[in-house]
Order: sequence, then C-alpha cells, then structure tokens
Amino acid sequence: MDTNRILKIGLFGFGCVGQGLYDILQRQPGFPAQIVNICVKDPLKERSLPADCFTFDAQELLNDDSLDILVEAISDAHDAYDIVTSALRQGKRVVTANKKMVAHHLEKLLQLQAEYGGVLLYEAAVAGGIPIVRTVEEYFGQEPVSRISGILNGSSNYILSQIFKEQKPYSEALQEAKDKGFAELDPWLDVSGADSRHKLCILAAHAFGRVLAPEEVPFIGINALAKADWEFAKRRGAVIKLVASLHNTEEGNLVPLVLPTLVNPIDDLYTVEQEFNGIVVEGAYAGAQLFKGRGAGGHPTGAAVLSDITGLLKSYQYQYKKLHEQLEEAGLDTDFELEVYVRTENVALLGALGLTQIKLLQRQGESIILVGNVTLGALVKYQEKLRETGSIVMATSLHYIAAQEKKKATPELAVAL
Repeated sequence: MDTNRILKIGLFGFGCVGQGLYDILQRQPGFPAQIVNICVKDPLKERSLPADCFTFDAQELLNDDSLDILVEAISDAHDAYDIVTSALRQGKRVVTANKKMVAHHLEKLLQLQAEYGGVLLYEAAVAGGIPIVRTVEEYFGQEPVSRISGILNGSSNYILSQIFKEQKPYSEALQEAKDKGFAELDPWLDVSGADSRHKLCILAAHAFGRVLAPEEVPFIGINALAKADWEFAKRRGAVIKLVASLHNTEEGNLVPLVLPTLVNPIDDLYTVEQEFNGIVVEGAYAGAQLFKGRGAGGHPTGAAVLSDITGLLKSYQYQYKKLHEQLEEAGLDTDFELEVYVRTENVALLGALGLTQIKLLQRQGESIILVGNVTLGALVKYQEKLRETGSIVMATSLHYIAAQEKKKATPELAVAL
C-alpha cells in the first residue's frame, strides 16, 4: 500500500456518530484518510451537507473497490449486521459503533474475519471515548482479569445524577437527557440496562476470553425506580448507579450482571457523574484501575471511530488472545449468591426468586421491600417477569459477597407474606 496516499472512507449513517466523525476529520486536514461517500436511509431528512454528498444505496459503498475502509454508524442493528457481514465477506476493513449488533453476532463476525481475511474494529461500541476495548485486549492481554465493573451508559448515568444531585424527578431528568442528545427518543435500551448488557458482552470476549450471549446476562434497569428506592439509598449514605459487572469465581466460572447498585463515597464509581462512563478493571497483578470519560455524544464516540481508523492504517486488528488460549470455555456460576434490595407488588415472584438470608422485610403501600440474597440463576430465569411487574432489584454493594450458606426462603418471610 502507498503510505503517502490518502485513504478513502465510505460512511454508513450520518447521525450523532457519523456527523461527529465527519466533523473531527474536517478539523484534521492532515489526517491520511477522508470520507468520500456517505450512505443514509431517509432521502427527505434535512442534513448539514448538500444532497449530492449522500447516496441511499448501501450496495454503492459495498461494491466500491476504491474505498479502503468502511465505517458503519447506523442505529438499526439488523441493517448494521447486513452491512458489516457483506463487507467482511469481501475481505474489507470495517469499523462499527453498533454494540447491539456486535454483542448478538460476535461469534459469526469472528468466523467471517477468519474465513475471508477482513478486519473488524469496534472501540466506539463500548463506553464512547474511553479506549477500553483496546486496553483490555492489549494491556491486559496476558494478565488475568478478575473483575470488570462499570457505568457503561451515559444516558442512564445522567438521569441518576440529576435525581441524586439536583433532586429532580425521574421524568424530568429523562426529558433533559433526551433534550441534550444523551438519550434516544425511545430510551428503553438505555434505561432498561440492555445497552449496558451489550457492552458487557463485548468486554467479556477480550477480558475473559468468553463469547457471552446477551441472553446469559440478567439485566434490570432504572426505569422502575421510585421514591422508596432513592430514600433507601440515601439512608445508607449511597447513590444509585446502573452498574454492569463481570467477575471470575474461585472455580473459574463467570458472574455477569447489570443492576442498579448502591455505590458508596469510598467506591471509585461514586465520582462518575452526568453523561460520563467509568470502568474499573481489576487485574491479577496491576490491581484495580479506573477508566473514566465521556460515554455519549458525537465527538467522544467519533474519536473512538477515528482511533479504529488509525489502527487500520497501521494494520492493527484484535488478536482475541484469551479467546484463543482458553482451553475450556468458562461457564456461568448460576448458584452464585449476592445480596440485593427488592421492591415488588408481586408476592408470588418473591417466592419464585428463592430469596435467602433475609435482613429486612417491610410493606410500603402496595409494595413489599426486603433485603436478602438471590442467585444469578434466579435473576436470569425471572428477569423478564421482574421487568413486566415493574419490580426493582438492586445490588446492595459493588462488591458482591457470596453467601456462606445457601438455604430456602426463611420461615419469617413466608409468614410475613
């Protein structure tokens, strides 16, 4: 390849991320790559560039052999999958920001890269401008990682910051997040915890050598939180953060979770506010390290895309060291117990969850509030029912402690209910 040639980029999507990347490249005229064609879906939408800068035919970019790099920056995960897989089957170099697409199809994407010789990078899919994928892939490539825990969604973190710092109601904080462009018009992926789950699955492949299916990760969001939950946190001197966590047990199995979590002032994630993301990576030798940065917005995410483009210019690609070195795939420890706060109006659901070690039990209006232990397996099994009933499950600490003794629901719980 002629190193003095300006490489040509084909861009799919001109929303927040696509515009952010375009703006960054315009500010760096000496960068050895430029966007020469942009594919968008809606021909009627007003855009900041003239109409002749755009095409509406994805095949025009996919079949253009003069393009050196394709960047996929659209929101629809199904369309993104079609674009990326088509490009990889042609052996092309691709950058994507679509975390849902990568999380649900990583195994297939790895297969296509190996079969056709294409390259896929996706730093922008996790935590916006924080270079966390490359960090766990390279810096922790040979070092065992015992735990990753983090705030991986800027929209939900902004909402929680407004609730705890500014004393605003959830509905007002959510609307502000939409107005500022941190949350989508349909914010379900953000506030439900599903977006954080996708990002956790991606990190699992690089940090733990495990292709984790999203269906294996229980997730509860912040959209059902209520005044009783805020007050419980405040009485404990804590704030609530939506935390995605993945750690190894002593037996070598994994515990993945996305839950609202009580975070104390001594915890690293306590200081991660507003639209910022924060991730703690705990290595066997390096110890715990905090990575903090903007997790949303066109420029931070566009900067992550730019970093991947720069990597491709230098022939960089993920090696998935731990994935290939793993002799036996780590299983999930479905019997692992953690202490949680539960609020629900569904008595039968409490029984189904099999809560043990009950430390608090009370009624508040129509709701039952308790603190006890629950297994990972129970959360996986009943997470959809928890969401359907508007129930809340919160981890009472960032540092999940397995119960020393597993037992059935206590007699006190059965009597009280």
